[in-house]
Formats: sequence, structure tokens, C-alpha cells
Amino acid sequence: MGKPYEIELCNLNQTYQWSFEVPIEKLCAFVKSSHDLPMVAVGSGGSLTAAHMAAFLHQRTGMIAKAITPLELISSGNFIRENSVLFLSAGGRNKDILSAFRFAVTSEPRQLMALCTRKESPLKRLSNEFRWSCFLDFDLPTGKDGFLATNSLLAFNVILIRAYKEIFMESYTFPKYLPSTQEIFEQLNASVQPLLKRDVWVVLYGGWGLPAAIDSESKFTEAALKHIQLADYRNFAHGRHYWLAKRGEETGVVALITPDERKIAAKTLDLLPENIPLLHIVTDRSGPVGALELLVKTLHLVYLVGIACGIDPGMPKVPTFGRRIYRLGISLSDRDTTFTIGLNSQMATAIIRKSRYSSIKEMKVEDINYWKKAYQEYISRLESISFGSVIFDYDGTLCDLNERYKGPPTEIGQELVRLLRGGIIIGIATGRGKSVRFNLQRLIPKEYWKQVLIGYYNGSDIAFLNDETHPDKARPLDASIKSIKDALESHEQFCRIAKYECRPKQITVEPVNVAIWKKTKAVLFDIINKNNVPGVQVLESGHSIDVLAPGVSKLHLVKACEEAAKQAGNPGVALCIGDKGEWPGNDYDLLSTPYSISVDTVSPDPASCWNLSQAGHRGVQATMYYLQSMFISNYNSFKFSLKRRKPK
Repeated sequence: MGKPYEIELCNLNQTYQWSFEVPIEKLCAFVKSSHDLPMVAVGSGGSLTAAHMAAFLHQRTGMIAKAITPLELISSGNFIRENSVLFLSAGGRNKDILSAFRFAVTSEPRQLMALCTRKESPLKRLSNEFRWSCFLDFDLPTGKDGFLATNSLLAFNVILIRAYKEIFMESYTFPKYLPSTQEIFEQLNASVQPLLKRDVWVVLYGGWGLPAAIDSESKFTEAALKHIQLADYRNFAHGRHYWLAKRGEETGVVALITPDERKIAAKTLDLLPENIPLLHIVTDRSGPVGALELLVKTLHLVYLVGIACGIDPGMPKVPTFGRRIYRLGISLSDRDTTFTIGLNSQMATAIIRKSRYSSIKEMKVEDINYWKKAYQEYISRLESISFGSVIFDYDGTLCDLNERYKGPPTEIGQELVRLLRGGIIIGIATGRGKSVRFNLQRLIPKEYWKQVLIGYYNGSDIAFLNDETHPDKARPLDASIKSIKDALESHEQFCRIAKYECRPKQITVEPVNVAIWKKTKAVLFDIINKNNVPGVQVLESGHSIDVLAPGVSKLHLVKACEEAAKQAGNPGVALCIGDKGEWPGNDYDLLSTPYSISVDTVSPDPASCWNLSQAGHRGVQATMYYLQSMFISNYNSFKFSLKRRKPK
């Protein structure tokens, strides 16, 4: 099984160079979208080392992050709902990672992505079932790893560091080449000899030495080389040093050292008993690039120890019981879906989203009964009415955020045309301008343009799709918007950290760097409050902050669509669909109407803004579910039913 470990080491520089050519736009988008979220990084075996690197990179941005195994993820419950989750898998086919990914996607974290070093894996096929999840896969030029993760691990680490460097504009630089195998062997070979007779190695580390420390424990254990104990320099001081006092004759110490912990490492090592052999593994580079160098050196250390032990770490003889254990996998229980109190799976999913609990099992019986009744009443009301119009939010609803400049996909257009053929009035609410008109005109046949109303700039400029004079940016600025614009222009700090666009009744603000999103919001709110402009609203989308003039609301589009429906002989009731239903989301008003459903976040109001889509569905995929639940009952009206219309 596997391949010679020496060949793996000889391929590292090839993998390193190749890793800078891998397109990482998807990963960068994930990192950017996760900038203000806690993150969970999931991996098994060698991929767990990469998960620790991802978690440490994320922590350095100011957010909490944790690396865990698939079983840890599943055993911990649905705590990930308000988190970002990243999966790392070399092959994308083991049962553990597949079960954990299915668990994660149906738990609906805020962001979800998987990285895989094998093209067209089962993990990719699973990810593709859920349109909003992101997947990046690539085939290594060196082929599949042997028994231990080597080139896949290096590739994961390089592309992770690249992504965080790009998004957070870090200043560190990568070396052009990794240290050569011969160079590393020369550094380590003599120093490691005194440790080879010791069966227990204490690996000390600090800061960016963590990934190399984690990987040394993984590889030394998986290849049955030495028993490894891990401790950072200061945790070692809290009692772990006693092992050396009692078991010093069987123990050696490996010190992983970057410039950041050079002083504490030197002071600690100077105090160790003289009979304890020491191996220093050092890098002169700080930060993640230093972590990468330490990792590469520990990969080589594994080979040197393997040779001394008569073991090729890349080609062990895996025992039969080990193969059987590996193939067991994790059996996911049918959680939260079978209850004596009469909840079905779809009802339970909707209630979890609405109630803010992470699972039904956490809820008291009286809470379950309250939300069950609210759900049933809402569904009964929703399915009993005939609608003459339907209003959609645009970004995040008709098109996913990563495709917002391409416009809605073809399948969405086909469903919209089906409704238009039935005489239904359609409204499109957006914070954007004419780009939305262009995209919709390409998607919808011209004969139906007079049935489509667009509420540009959050409903402040409403016109039919066939009206080329809108949106009208030539109108004078609203007095409140002008007042805030003047304040922004004169605020030196704001001009350094943010960019903005003004429309007659709206200012759209984006930070120059996603890393300062919270700072940008704080400065913006301070400016608005100190200028005392009454009635101004501040709403958030997935990519910007909108400052709206008094009275601006997407509800104006709802009213316009209902009036247009009445004039066409349709029922005067509109169904509203959006993605940001929780305040201060920019669909909060739109989804506060009595007949409103969300494809993502929901408000706590039991009388509106439910998310009724299937578990793990979000954005366009949820919108398609809703569209396929709309039946043209008579010309000019439709009914909504969760007994889905089968797509043609």
C-alpha cells in the first residue's frame, strides 16, 4: 500500500511550485465571506494538520476558529449554524468525511466549503447536491499520496496561506523554493542521532509551530515510529516537565522554533536536564510561511526516523483489523426527525430555523408545541390564498451571491416565464441599478416585460422592465442623503477605509478591505448618528451596507405589484420571497408582509418570514423549490403548496 516515502519528499518542491498556479478564487470568496464568523475546520489524518493551519490562519484575523475531526463535528450537535465550516480531504471518498459533510450541510452553517486533492470525488458529488456550498478540487501533479499525507498536505497549506494573504492583504512573502531534501537532511541528521534510542519524544512548539507539531504526532503515530507528546512552551511548564524527571532516560525533546518564540524556547531548553537529548528545528521566517518551513522539515524528520527504525513511512503493512476499522465510518442517526409529538422532517427543519435553537432535542415540549402551532397556522394561511403577484429579492434569491454579476440561471428564468405566461405580475427588488434590468431583459422574452416591475435601489425607483428611462440617477439627491454624503466626504478616516456610491435616495458603502468590515460599520454609524439625520435606515446585504433615505422601502414595490395585479384582473395579494429576513438584513421589510418566505435567514416573527425549503437548501436552490411549489390555478392567479410540482 502507498508509495516510497523518499519519492514523496523528492516531489515536494514540484508540488510547492504547482500550488501557486492553482486557481483559488473560490477559496478567496469563502475566506472573504467568513471574515466575521467563527470557523470550524474539519479533517482526518493528515488533513487534520491542514485543518489546524486553516483554524490558526482564521484566528489571526480576530475570529475564533477550531480544527476538529468528523466524529467531533457530528458528536457536538448542531452548534455550527452561525459558523463557517471548511472541510479538507485528500481523496474525498472516506465514509467519515462524507457523513460529516452531510451532517454539516443539513445543519446549515452560514458558509460551507470543501477542498479536495482529487478531481470528481464522491465528496464533490455530495457537495453538488447543495448549490450554495462551495467546492474546490484539483489533481496533484505528483498523484495520490502514499500511506501518509505529504504532497496533498503541502498543497493544502500553500493554497490556504495564499487565500488568507490575498484577502487580508498580508505582507509576508513566500520563498521561491523550499529547502532541498539534501539540505534538510544535512541540518537534521547529526542532531537527531542522540534521540533515535529514545522511544518517547516531547515536541515543544509555540505559535506558528502548531501545524508542524500536530503533524509530527500524526505521522509518528500512524507510521509507528515514536511516541509523541505535544506541549507548547508554557503549557510544558505546567507539570508536563515532570515526565522528564521520572522518564528522562527514555525521552528526547524536539523544539520547533520560529522567531516569535526564540527567547522563551532558549530559556526553557537551557533549564532541561543535561541527559535529555535535544533536536532544534528552526526557521528564520515568521508567520504562516515559517509554519510551512517547519512543516516541511518535520516531513523529512519522519523519513530519517523511519530509516533508523527500518520502516518506510509511506508503505506500511496495514493490518486487516486496521482496514476493517477504517471502513466502519460514522452512522448518522435520524436526528430531530422522528418524534412522538408529530413533527415531520420538513416541519422540524422550519421550526429550528425560526426558533433559533440548534436542534429540536434542545427544545422544551411547550416551545415545540408553540412553534408547531405557529407553523401549521402559517402554512394553512399561505396555502389557502390565491396570489396575483410575486416579488423576489434579486441577489441571494434569484441569483446566488457568487454569480450575482452573471444574473439568474436559466432554470430560474424558465420558472419566471412560466408564471408570466399565466398572467402573474412579477416584482424584482434590488439594491442595484440598471445591471439588473440588463440581466432580466436577457432572461425574459420581451413580450412579458410589461408584467415585470423592478424596484431599483431598495424600492426607491420603481419601473417596468420595458422602461429604459429607469433607474433615473439624474434626480437630485435627497436632502438626508446629501447631508450624509457631505459628512462622509469630509471624514478623513472613513475615506481611507471605505468606498461608497451615491444614488438619489441611497448610499452604498463597502470597506476597502473585508478585514475592516466591522470598523467600517462602526465609523459609518458614528457619522450618521452624530449628524442627526432622522428617518435614515442602514441595512446590510451579503456584500455591502446601504444607507437609505427616510421612507425608502421595498414595501413600495409590494404595493406597486399589488396595484398592477388588480389592474390586470388578478388577485391583489402578493407573495414575497427574499434571503435577508433578519434585521438589519435588506429584506427585513419585504419579508415582514403576511405572505412572505425566506431562502435564508428569518425574523423571529411567527406570523411571517418562514424558511420552508428543504434542509441544506439555500439561495437559488430554495427559490427553485418555491417556484416549483407555485401552481397556476386560474389565468392571472397562482396557489402555493408544499406538495411540490414536479419539474418538467
